[in-house]
Amino acid sequence: MSTPNEHTQAVPYNPFDDEDTSAHTTATTFNPFDDDTDDTYIPHPTPIDPSERSRNEALTTFRQRRATQRGDRAVANGMVHLPFVPIKETEFLNPDDITGVVAPALNKGDVVADQYEILGIIAHGGMGWIYLAEDRNVSGRIVVLKSMMNTNPRDHSAAAAEREFLADITHPVIVKAYNFIDDERVDGGLIVMEYAPGPSLRELKKEQENQLFTIDIAIGYILEILPALDYLHSRGVVYNDLKPDNIIATEDQVKLIDLGAVSGIGAFGYIFGTKGYQAPEVATHGPSVASDIYTIGRTLATLTINLPITDGHYNDSLPEPDDEPLFANYLSYHRLLKRACDPTPSKRFSSIREIETQLYGVLREYLAIHNGQQYPAQHSLFSPQRSTFGTKHMVFKTDQLIDGITRNASITPPEVVAALHIPLLDRNDPGAAMIAGSNYTEPSEALETMREALLLEEFVGSKEIPLGIVRSLLDLGFTKESAHWLETLRPDLGDEWRFQWYEGITSLLLDDYTHAQTAFNQVFNILPGEAAPKLARAAVSEIILNKQGLANTSLLTPEVAIEAATLKGDVVHNMAGLWNNLTHDPVALRYKAIYLYALVWATNPTTVSSAFGLARQLAAENQVDMAVTALDQVPTASMHHRMAQLTSILYLIAGTPNEQRIRRAARRLEQIPTNEPRFLQLQIAILNGALGWLRREGLQAAASKNDVFDFPFTQEGLRVGLERCLRLQARSAPSASHRYQLVDMANKVRPRTWF
Repeated sequence: MSTPNEHTQAVPYNPFDDEDTSAHTTATTFNPFDDDTDDTYIPHPTPIDPSERSRNEALTTFRQRRATQRGDRAVANGMVHLPFVPIKETEFLNPDDITGVVAPALNKGDVVADQYEILGIIAHGGMGWIYLAEDRNVSGRIVVLKSMMNTNPRDHSAAAAEREFLADITHPVIVKAYNFIDDERVDGGLIVMEYAPGPSLRELKKEQENQLFTIDIAIGYILEILPALDYLHSRGVVYNDLKPDNIIATEDQVKLIDLGAVSGIGAFGYIFGTKGYQAPEVATHGPSVASDIYTIGRTLATLTINLPITDGHYNDSLPEPDDEPLFANYLSYHRLLKRACDPTPSKRFSSIREIETQLYGVLREYLAIHNGQQYPAQHSLFSPQRSTFGTKHMVFKTDQLIDGITRNASITPPEVVAALHIPLLDRNDPGAAMIAGSNYTEPSEALETMREALLLEEFVGSKEIPLGIVRSLLDLGFTKESAHWLETLRPDLGDEWRFQWYEGITSLLLDDYTHAQTAFNQVFNILPGEAAPKLARAAVSEIILNKQGLANTSLLTPEVAIEAATLKGDVVHNMAGLWNNLTHDPVALRYKAIYLYALVWATNPTTVSSAFGLARQLAAENQVDMAVTALDQVPTASMHHRMAQLTSILYLIAGTPNEQRIRRAARRLEQIPTNEPRFLQLQIAILNGALGWLRREGLQAAASKNDVFDFPFTQEGLRVGLERCLRLQARSAPSASHRYQLVDMANKVRPRTWF
């Protein structure tokens, strides 16, 4: 706070002043012709004041740059670049072209309050005419004058409410109210508002290809106006009338205009809105945060797809992926819109923050699918994946050569559960601090602490504490107790996504795959932008296929398998209801496993389990090259990179390989250092695969004369190589019996004993 003597004041600044001149130096006139004589000095014309010249130059530069086309601007943490929208000349309306309304009270040239000169009419809104005017008192600033007719009591109430709200709203995304004027010519008076000269999103959409925005641009604009809606909600009011017409894209910012429909949360009476955008419950239950969420979903939908129209208004329902190609290709976007526009308010996103978080996730997926761009998950309700599943099985199978023990190559529920993400704490929950502290204690101790906390009044209403008990029970291995505890929580928490998540985890551990599938799918519906439920659903689909004995059975046509792996939605039109129905049908399970693994991997390069899962499913469909490509995308910096290399080698020689794949596998292994512990095991596998191929084809030698690991690619050369490698392997056998088995194998394969 300033003291009474600390007033703002102007300080003279002249860039031509001598910095060393003190304040006490007497000013003298500078004469460039002065030679220190007494000749009479003839003064020149008075020079321009430097400060005035500086201001003029600044104004000139400002006006020039204002008209300059600037570049795109980055939004959504740099994921989207919204185009610069140049200012266009304002188009005025002819009031005679609008029928059925009262003629405007003001005309061009009229002056309001001795300050605002009317330039023309730009629109007619729900409460009267909207004028453009020049503010004579503020450097010719262009403003909007919005009439507030009071001929109808409900219009008068809405106008009075808008005046009250505008007087107290200060947000950079919401147009400002400068003044309120009572004018005898205009019933209800006028609001003087900031002028946002850019086109509305509705107008801008018409200029796009197919007259629709791409998903990323649409989400980028919506993310820009969400803070304004969140601001209104924090003040206890809702906007009520979000639609493309009320979002203005002006140069390098967006503005939310027309607060005429703003009302208090839960208000009753006449609530303004637009049919096709307004939530269905507003007429019976009044406006709420949920009804604003509904308008967000509807606005996004109209910006990106052609919604069906009846009687001049958009239909309330959304098309399904079977009918809308955009939804077929971007399933998470479809699920986000479905939740935002759910007919039941309680099933929608609960807040602006919640839908914002999911919009970021859906945006990341879209950019990964559409542009191949990956961005870090900066907004998520889950932790990173704790470990991995399914990354070692294929390679570990070759350890049988070391000790003779057969190993299972299938993923298991406990392995999956141990690796999956875990829900992050809701920091606003009463028990969040206590739960956070218990994370550093033993599960049994944490369990006891949380049970005691349930009895304390300060933790009444906490959702995290009862769900934390579920997590502790699971950590302790008390799976059945966890299932029982969840049943007691179902009446109060059954609709919570965390409840659904833990129910899916518990069901998976109890081998109840039907319920696990249902629970994880519900989390996917609630949180469409999160990777965790998609990865969980993919894993459950794979486990069901394994239980059906179809882990290595091809179930799809090559075209369908490729479409699923490349995240194309064309197949949905040939598999009606694919994503609407939960099923144990093997074909649907394989498709979903491939698609969801591919989706998670394309979006989240750190979720290595999805890369290995995708490779397993593609290998089962005989799409070996695509499986190898997926594993090749594991970053070199990843601790799983070497395992991905070794696994890709084994896929190349699995099944019925050909010469090309065998040689590719050999070249890949040669690029791996020989100190790799499993180097010899994979070398034996490749030589064995090569020999098997020659025998199946009835060939004595390959077409190419190039060696494989310095051994001729002939039956005799490969037998020599196998014998040597098996004898080397026998030296490291952990038991004498297995060492003898390896030696016997070497003796059988050597050329001189081959029959």
